[in-house]
Amino acid sequence: MAKRVLLMGLLVIMIALPLTAMGGDIPAKVYENGSDNSPVAVSGVTVQVFGGFGHKALLASGLSGNDGSVVLGNVPTGKEVVVKLIKAGYVTQYDVRSFSDAEADKGSILWIGSEANVTGLYKNLGESFDSKKGQVYLEISNELTGEGIDGVQIAASSGKAFDLGRGEYLIANAEGASLKVVIQKPGYVFDVESATIPLFSGAMTQANVTVQSGGAVVESGQVTKVTSAMISGYILRLSDSRPISGVTVAFTQAGKPSRPSVLTDKFGFYSQTEFKVNKVYKVTPSKPPWTFKPVTKSIFVGVRGARVDFKGK
Repeated sequence: MAKRVLLMGLLVIMIALPLTAMGGDIPAKVYENGSDNSPVAVSGVTVQVFGGFGHKALLASGLSGNDGSVVLGNVPTGKEVVVKLIKAGYVTQYDVRSFSDAEADKGSILWIGSEANVTGLYKNLGESFDSKKGQVYLEISNELTGEGIDGVQIAASSGKAFDLGRGEYLIANAEGASLKVVIQKPGYVFDVESATIPLFSGAMTQANVTVQSGGAVVESGQVTKVTSAMISGYILRLSDSRPISGVTVAFTQAGKPSRPSVLTDKFGFYSQTEFKVNKVYKVTPSKPPWTFKPVTKSIFVGVRGARVDFKGK
């Protein structure tokens, strides 16, 4: 009997060790949308990460500093976790997500909304905010381009769905422990047709659904072959990963412009479309007196596009 107990104990240790080893530090910053939709850092936010079966195991916890920064330790990458954000005067947020290896290196951004902003949004939509029900903020994006998909028809198991534009959707005042949403858009076939999202009473659950259809979009029964794709990315400050806006991003091929230059937005994000696929392009950022790392980068654009990030100082 003692031998069995010892073996069982060793088995538990052997199982637990790989799970611990997979965990790593995720540097993050907590923001809310300001009055002009610019990101504003939020301090004093308790951030908790839950994983494991039913997302009930507390993996990490931290408190955001004056610049909204927090380091989340022992968080696995590539596995779905639930990030909980709590602060008085703000709607409790649950973010269903999977952290990437890139976020472990470069940092991640978390969002939280004040009670005033959230109730104001609901009022503008002609809907009341029921503090006893669950709310869902849903992003539906195209895996091929990274862009949000407008005009998706959402059938939710409860609550009322609103299209906020840019691929962002709100399901207000849903009931139960989870919400099932079925997504469709006339003329399109998605590889993901439905999703189940956990609900929390009086809280907002943020979730993302990324769809693709094998590199083709079906319209009116015809399959259109993908011949062009997007290049996109973020340009952030090297010292603290804050976004750098107004950076000119140029695209060249064989020393000649391939597509018009673009500027990064307030989030440090840039994108340009209609690059011919299966070709190599050079991406170069510029904004005096900033210097960027790398100075320029050559990337291959496939049918799913390409992403190139830069750091500035």
